[in-house]
Amino acid sequence: MDILNDADVRTILEPHQDGGLISRLCETGEITEKEKTVQALGLLARDVLYSGDEHTAARLLNVAEYVSVTGERPPVPNWTTR
Repeated sequence: MDILNDADVRTILEPHQDGGLISRLCETGEITEKEKTVQALGLLARDVLYSGDEHTAARLLNVAEYVSVTGERPPVPNWTTR
């Protein structure tokens, strides 16, 4: 896994917001329902891979690993300014 910081996570997720768990993470840094978030990211990575973008799929899997390691957390203060 690449070491991701908050800005990396936002950059990777920005074009893939879904109005749900992925958007919540992208917009606020909040992680709720860790397993469902990891699953949503994995499914998104699969779809992106099938569309032919291996690099982005790998980056999305890095975010899934970030979520798995970080665990559930409330919104992160100053998330968008970090």
